[in-house]
Amino acid sequence: MKHTAAMPHKLPAFVAPVLLVFFLSACASIESSKPEIDSRFENATFKPLVDANAVQAPSDWWTGFSSQQLNTLMQQAQAENLSLEATAARLRAAQASLDAAQASFFPSLTLNAGRQENTVKGTSIQGQATNNRGLFTSASLSASYEIDLWSRVRNTAQAAELQLQATRYELDAARITIAGQLATTWAQWVAADQTVRLFEQELDGFQTNLNLIELRFRQGIAVASDVLQQRQLVESAQGNLALAISNRDVLANSLALLVGQPPNALSLTQENLPNLPPLPATGFPAELLNRRPDVQQAWSLVLSTDRSVAAAIANRFPQLSLRASFSDQTRDSDLLFDNWVRNLSINLVAPLFDGGARSAEVDRQRALLDQAVAQYQDAAINSLADVDNALIQETRQREAVESFQRQLELAELSLKRLFAGYRNGSVDYIEILNAQQSTSQLRRNLVNAQQQLVGFRIALYRALSGSIPQTKAAEQL
Repeated sequence: MKHTAAMPHKLPAFVAPVLLVFFLSACASIESSKPEIDSRFENATFKPLVDANAVQAPSDWWTGFSSQQLNTLMQQAQAENLSLEATAARLRAAQASLDAAQASFFPSLTLNAGRQENTVKGTSIQGQATNNRGLFTSASLSASYEIDLWSRVRNTAQAAELQLQATRYELDAARITIAGQLATTWAQWVAADQTVRLFEQELDGFQTNLNLIELRFRQGIAVASDVLQQRQLVESAQGNLALAISNRDVLANSLALLVGQPPNALSLTQENLPNLPPLPATGFPAELLNRRPDVQQAWSLVLSTDRSVAAAIANRFPQLSLRASFSDQTRDSDLLFDNWVRNLSINLVAPLFDGGARSAEVDRQRALLDQAVAQYQDAAINSLADVDNALIQETRQREAVESFQRQLELAELSLKRLFAGYRNGSVDYIEILNAQQSTSQLRRNLVNAQQQLVGFRIALYRALSGSIPQTKAAEQL
């Protein structure tokens, strides 16, 4: 009796490529190198230093100006500003891109069904040509799934998720920007409206002085040149008033656009520039970087681009996918599901030569990563500069406002005494004229300086903001 050696079981044909893929996966590294972040701004400080007892400004910082008109405009802007609507649409697009990327985690399933007429040519027993026609019903069901050996699918999905996060931060930053623009424009409109009222009061005063000088001229006390110069001053005041009204109306239209309304749609009431609350606490630079949405947006883009680099590297390696299909074709539709043909396959696609396209894509993504890192550092440094600049400007602007107030008090007192001397004939008219012009200019300078002071405080609030509270209408964007 002959003994034969046991023959080894033959491995299925698809096992070899699978083993090859797993062997390659154990030898290859597809992770991108982590981006290096320059830490030059970590030891930054703010000058001048704010009082240690100061408190953090609230997210709805504009309420500190005690203006119901501004509060109402802010609610409208957060709900109806068209730029915010565009950013919100980009957020929805980013969410859709993430959903599409995450769909690759699941198998795809396709159903195909139909009916067709087939003609089969043949030969009968008698040797005559025949044509057999029939209606065939067919159906097929196929499923495919990519095995994410190199984390290409995972990295692509993570890149989309981080891009979505960056767009969320972009929307938060846009809300802060719109709030700052609206508050600044509102303060400019209030200052312009105050300037209009100022010119109206000055015009009345100049006209009263003109009446006095004309009376003195008729009495032979004043000369004709005094009358002409005062009339010129009245005309100058009328021209300044016209320009001030124009500037105020243009700013009103700018406010309307910021709240998503057409020109001339707002009904604004007279207000004075607000008194500023105490300076807010700035906190430490590291806290600011973690709070600012534009900085966090830049960092999310760094992380997203880093995942795109990893996905581009993974795309250079073979891809393994599983495919299963079931199909049948029959003349009798009642028997369609009785005789399925099953097909199972494992597909290995390995790029051998592409002219360097995949390597170039890796280089492109790495260059984009370097760009994202530089943009993040730029956003971080600029955020610190925004706070420091606003603090410096407000501190010096307060000094300028106080100086203009003292100058105006002295100028008004001087003008009052000059008029008293003019009435008793001890002062020439030219001194009166110069004093009127100087006092008028100081009044305008004071209003402009007060408006700039409010603007610098708005810039400080904007630089320190981390988020803007959303109304119900804004949440629907």
